[in-house]
Formats: sequence, C-alpha cells, structure tokens
Amino acid sequence: MSQYADHLFDENSSNNSWANMLRFIPRGARVLDVGCSTANFGAALQKMRDCVVVGIDISDEDIAEAQTKISAAYVRDITQPGSLEALGTFDVIIFADVLEHLVDPREALRACKALLSEGGYVVYSIPHMGHLSVRFQMLEGRFPYTELGLLDRTHLHFYDRHEVDDVFGSAGFSIVEEAPTVVGFPERLAARRLGSIGLADSPQFYEMLEATDAHIYQFIGRAVPTRDVPTLVPALSDDDASPDGLLRLANDALEENQQLRTRIRELETYLSDIKRRPLTVIARAIGRRLGLTGR
Repeated sequence: MSQYADHLFDENSSNNSWANMLRFIPRGARVLDVGCSTANFGAALQKMRDCVVVGIDISDEDIAEAQTKISAAYVRDITQPGSLEALGTFDVIIFADVLEHLVDPREALRACKALLSEGGYVVYSIPHMGHLSVRFQMLEGRFPYTELGLLDRTHLHFYDRHEVDDVFGSAGFSIVEEAPTVVGFPERLAARRLGSIGLADSPQFYEMLEATDAHIYQFIGRAVPTRDVPTLVPALSDDDASPDGLLRLANDALEENQQLRTRIRELETYLSDIKRRPLTVIARAIGRRLGLTGR
C-alpha cells in the first residue's frame, strides 16, 4: 500500500482538504478521482453525495482495495498518453493533493479538459509552500522533507498562490471558487520563533503575512475550463526578489565594489605623490585648470 492508503474521511471534520472539497461536489455527479489511492474519499462521495466515482492511481495494491469501494477503479498513470481513454466524460475531476506529484501538471490538466462534460469542472487541493511554518524553517536554514504534508519528499513542485493561478491559467482553466484550509500561527508563538533566530516581530511583519496567505495550508478550489486561449498569469513584478534577481544584484554589487577599490588605489597613489612632490603636483593641477598642460 502507498503511504496515502490510510487517509480516512471524517464526516464531522472541517477545515481539511476533503471536507473543503466536498462542498464543490454536486449530488449525483459523475466523478473522476485522479490519484484516488484506496478510494476513501470516493467512497464518502458515493455515500454522502450519491455520486458515481471512477478512480485511477499508479499503485496496484491501492487500486485493488479501491475497486471494493467505488464504482470503478483502474491502474492508470495520467502522465502517459492514452491513459484516460475509454473512461467516458465526467461532471467533476478531482486532483486531491496530486498535481504537485506530477512531472507536468499542466499537461495533465489539459488532457482532462476533453473528459469534462458540459458545465464540468476540476476540484483541486494543493499544499501551500508559503505557509508560515515552512517560512520559519527556511529562515532557520532548514528544509526538512517528511513522509506526508507540505514537504512530502515525493513532491516535484511547490506552490504559492501565483503558481496555482499560473498552472491552471496556462492549462486553460479559470479558478472561480476557493475554500482553502487554514492553519494560523498565534502571534506570541511567531514572536518567540523569530526571537530564537535573532529577529523581532512588528505590525508590518504581520501585515505581510496576511497579504501573502501565510495562514493558508492548502489551496482548495474549483476551476472551470476557459473557452478561449489559455490565460497567462503575469510574472511577479518584484523580480529583484527572485533568485536570479538576487544574483544580478550581487554581481552588480561586486562590480561596483571593484570599481570603488580601483578608485581608492588611484587616490592613494595621488596622495602619495602629493606627499613626495607637493609643488610639482600643485603646479600640474593649476596647469590643467588653465589649460596649460603639456606646454
């Protein structure tokens, strides 16, 4: 079994990925669950929403169990051409914490567009790399992979809001509703965590966290296919904050530093010359001012 096989659905739960995705699934819908594992979420959809659920996954063992819980389940790799053939059309296609595991999530989304019925859409859950817990770990110089969670060691991509918008927009989808899971960080704990690495909190710090979704643990929402060309999300305007931008700034600073060192050496030579031959240097300077140099 995969490490995701034991993930169970709690009917009384809230503020988790499956509970939040459930609100986007209409009663009686035909659903494709991509990366369904043992189909615990699909079984809940059949029970609570009277859905017809088809699941696909790359794990033989997980699918063997899934076949006992939902309408149909197949061992399929969505990244392989033809993997979605003969499955029919669907009202909803679910990517529950799956896109970050795919080599090319955009291509997977494009392939699914052909399977959506009229009015159909994608429901997704994607971990947020910018959650405050990850930011603190990186400030501390750590990036600890885990078996599950935000830093799952099998993740191939990491997402913030801009990247979520971009992956759907460039694949020809538009996000129309969101219901993210939220895991806050009390200010007193944030202040203590900052203090442990020699930093202090401030009102501006908490405003920045709010503005950059630091409380969001998973982006969850509903995306509909666009009928025109794919939407290209503009690049972030603060290019200097990117790794390439920071490298450019560092190289510019090194070049400026070298120029300053050269100028300092020239001035040191000039001062040394004044000390050794003051009258000659003064006469030469006066001559340059009067345009008499070289006469």
